[in-house]
Amino acid sequence: METETTRTLKLGNTFFVFTDKNVFLIPKSEYSHFQQDKEGYICLKRKHLSEVTDRDTGRLICIVCHEEAGLKDFISPLCRQMHFVFCRACAEYLKGRTDRREVACPYCKEKRGDKTCQEEIIGVLVSRMPHKTLQYLELKPDMEVETVTKLTRKTKVVISNVVVSDALFFGLMSNTIVTIRNRVSLFGHDNSLDCCLGEFNVRICNAPRFCFDGYTDEDMKQIHENIKTTPKKSIQFSAGGINAKEDGIGVLLKLSGSVDGHVSDLFLESSTKDHIEEILETAGNLIWIGRAKKLTLIGRAIQLLPALGLHEENTTEEISLRVYDHGHIAEILNTENSSVSVGAVKKLSLYDDAIEILPKICFREAGEMESLVLDSDFHDCVAEILKTENNSLWVGKVKCLKLNGHAVQILPKLRIHQENVMEELVLLPDCPENIFGMLGMENKSIWVGKVGWLELKGHAVGIFPKLRIHEENVMEVLELNTDHPEDVAEILKEENNSIWVGKVEKLKLEDYALEILPKLEIHEENVMEELGLEADNLGYITGILEEENNSIWVGKVKRLELYGYTVGILPKLRIHEENVMEELWLYADKTETPIEIHKTENNSIWVGRVKWLKLDEYAVEILPKLRIHEENVMEFLELLTRHPGNITEILKEENNSIWVGRVKVLCPQYYAVQILPKLRIHGENEMEELVLDADKPEHITEILKEENGSIWVGKVEMLGLFGYAVEILPKLRIHGENVMEEFGLWTQYPENIAEILRMKNNSIWIGKVKKLELYNYAIEILPKLGIHEENVMEELELDAYWAECIVEILKMENKSIWVGKVR
Repeated sequence: METETTRTLKLGNTFFVFTDKNVFLIPKSEYSHFQQDKEGYICLKRKHLSEVTDRDTGRLICIVCHEEAGLKDFISPLCRQMHFVFCRACAEYLKGRTDRREVACPYCKEKRGDKTCQEEIIGVLVSRMPHKTLQYLELKPDMEVETVTKLTRKTKVVISNVVVSDALFFGLMSNTIVTIRNRVSLFGHDNSLDCCLGEFNVRICNAPRFCFDGYTDEDMKQIHENIKTTPKKSIQFSAGGINAKEDGIGVLLKLSGSVDGHVSDLFLESSTKDHIEEILETAGNLIWIGRAKKLTLIGRAIQLLPALGLHEENTTEEISLRVYDHGHIAEILNTENSSVSVGAVKKLSLYDDAIEILPKICFREAGEMESLVLDSDFHDCVAEILKTENNSLWVGKVKCLKLNGHAVQILPKLRIHQENVMEELVLLPDCPENIFGMLGMENKSIWVGKVGWLELKGHAVGIFPKLRIHEENVMEVLELNTDHPEDVAEILKEENNSIWVGKVEKLKLEDYALEILPKLEIHEENVMEELGLEADNLGYITGILEEENNSIWVGKVKRLELYGYTVGILPKLRIHEENVMEELWLYADKTETPIEIHKTENNSIWVGRVKWLKLDEYAVEILPKLRIHEENVMEFLELLTRHPGNITEILKEENNSIWVGRVKVLCPQYYAVQILPKLRIHGENEMEELVLDADKPEHITEILKEENGSIWVGKVEMLGLFGYAVEILPKLRIHGENVMEEFGLWTQYPENIAEILRMKNNSIWIGKVKKLELYNYAIEILPKLGIHEENVMEELELDAYWAECIVEILKMENKSIWVGKVR
C-alpha cells in the first residue's frame, strides 16, 4: 500500500484521516462540513472554518476578488496556513478561464494547483479541530465516535476477527500499537472511501499490496515493532494473493510466520539487491515463497528463482518473470544451461530481458506445460539466444505457445517434443526485423508438430511455409492476417497447392493473406466447419482474381463466409460436388465488390446444397449467378439490401427465373422485397415462414406493378408483412388449401393501405388462419380479407395505438366483417 500525504478512509459513519504525523477519527456529522470538488479542492462554509480551527481566524480574504468571506459563504483554502481563500464565484471563474497561470500565496508561495498542498489542507484542518486523544481502541465494523478523536503511536488498537483493507491495516500498523486477537483477513483497497472493514469470512477479490513508497523511517520502524508481537497464523488474505514491492517484501516476509496457510498468488518486485539478499538468508522464506500457486517475479526478484529449488513434485501452476535491466539477471546467466528448475509448472511467461534465461531453465522430459509465453520489445533480449543452434533449447510438450515481438525470432531454436500436440500456436511480430532470420530458412524446416490453433498475424504470415506441420494433423483453426503486401511476396512465388496444411476445421484469411489461398494444400477428405475470407480493399485480392474459375480447391465446407471484396472470388472456389453447406453468407458493402461476378453466366457458380443462405447489400445481385442443387431444401433464405442499384440487373430477369428450390423461411428486406416475383420456388414447397419488410415507399415501387395474385408463394405456415410491404399483400397468391398458423400485418402509415381499401371486401384470399394479428392501420383492411368459411381461429388480435387507425372500419355496419369461428 502506497501512502499519501493525507489519506481518508471511511468505516460506517466514522472517517479515518491519516496525516503525516497522526491519525484522526471524525464522526460523519463533523466530516460533512468538508466538501471536495472534481478537481480535488477542499471547500467549506466560512463559519465552519472558525469551528474547525477553534479560534477566530480573523478576516479571510479571497485572493482573486479581495472580498471578505461571509459566515455562510463557501470558501476554499489556498494554502496550509490559510493566509488567503477562494470564494465560490472566483473558484468557478478560475476553472473556466483560458489563462492557465497558477495562483500562489504571496506569503508561503504555495500554489492552488499543488496536489500535495491540497491533500494536506484537510489534514491541517482536522488537526486544528477540538479533539480528544484515545489510549485504547477496538476496531469493529459498527464502531462510531461522537467527537473528533486522535490516535498516536502510543494508542493501542485491537483488531479481532475482521476483514480489513491493506490501506487501513498498514495505516494503523505504522501509526499505532496494533494487537491482533484471533485472526484478521486482509484485502486490497480499491481507492474508494468505503469498504475499509467488514465482518470476518467476507471474501473480497482485490489482492492486498505490500508497497511502502512514501513511508518514513519512523513509520517502518513502527510496523516492524508491531510485526514482532503478531501471533502465528493470525493473518489471512481474502483474495488469496498479495503484491509486495521493494520495502514491502521485507514486511511480507516478517509477517509470513503469522500467515495462516499458503498464498495462492504472490507478486514480488524489487529494483535493489538488499531486499533479495534478505530473503536468501532464510531458508524458511524460500519454502514459503515456493508454495505459491502463481508466482510473479519482477526486476531483481527474479534472482530468487534458482534458490527456490522447485522440484518435479512442486505444485506451482504459473510463473511469470519480467526484467527490464540486464544487470538483474547477470548472476543467473553465469549458471549452467538447464540448471534452473521450474518444477512441474503449468504456465511459464518470460518478458523482455527475462527471456535471456530461457536456456538456463530445466524443463522436465516427461512434463507438459499448458502455456509458454515469450514476449519482448527489444532485440537485445534475444540476441544471445539467436547465436545458439536450431532445435537446441528443449521445451518439451507445450499446449499453448505464444511468441510476441522480437521473441518470434527464437522459434527455430526451440525443440518441441516429437509427440507434442499443441492446442495453440500464436506468433505476433512487431516489425519485419522480427522474422528476417527465418525467411532465409528452408521450407518446412521449423518443426511445430500437431497444432490445434495456429494464428499468424502481420509479418508472421511470411514464415508460414517454413513451418513443418505433422502430416496427420487436424487443425481446429488456421488464421492468417496481414495488411503488408511484402509479407506474402515470397509465398506468392511458390507453386499452387504446395504449402501443406492438411485437415482444417476453420480457416480464416484476411487482407493480403487472402492471396496465398491458392498456395495451400488442403487434405482431399477434409470437411471444413468454417471458411471465412475478408477484405475491405480490392488491392488485397487482385492476384487471386486472375486465377481460373473453379481452380481453388476448398473441398467440403459447412459454413462459408465471404465479407467485403472477397465476394468477388466466389467463382474461383471449387466446392465438393457432394457438399452440404450449413450456411453461406455473402456480405458486400461496396459497389465494386462483385465486379468480377458480373462477367459470369447465370447458374454458373456451384454452391450445391445450402441450408442457410444470407446475401447482404451488394451481394444480393449475384443471386442469379448461384447454382443450387435441384433437390436442395433451404432452411433459411435472407436477402437484404438498402441500395436500389443492387437489384437493377435482377429486375431485368424474367419472373420465376431464379431457382431457389424448397425454402422453409424466406426473409427479403428493404429493396430486396422487389425481387420476390423473380424467385422460382419448388411447386410442392411448404414454407414455414415468409417475412417481408420494407420501411420506405421506394422499396416496393417495382413490385406494385405486378398484377394481383401473380406472385406464387404456395403453402405458408406464417406470413408477416411489415411497413410498406403490407401494400403488396394483394399481389401474393397463396395455395387454396393452405392452413396458416399465423398471419400478421404491421404498419404505421395510412398510405400503406390506401390501394387495398379501394378493393372489394373479401377479395384478398388468405384461406384458413389459426392466429390473425393486425396492428395500427392494418386493422382497416380486415374487411378485405377472404377467410375460409370453415376456418376456426385460435386467436384474433387487433391492436391500434391511435383512434385514426380504425376510422373507416368504424363506418361499417355491425356484424358485417366475417371472421368465422374464434376461440
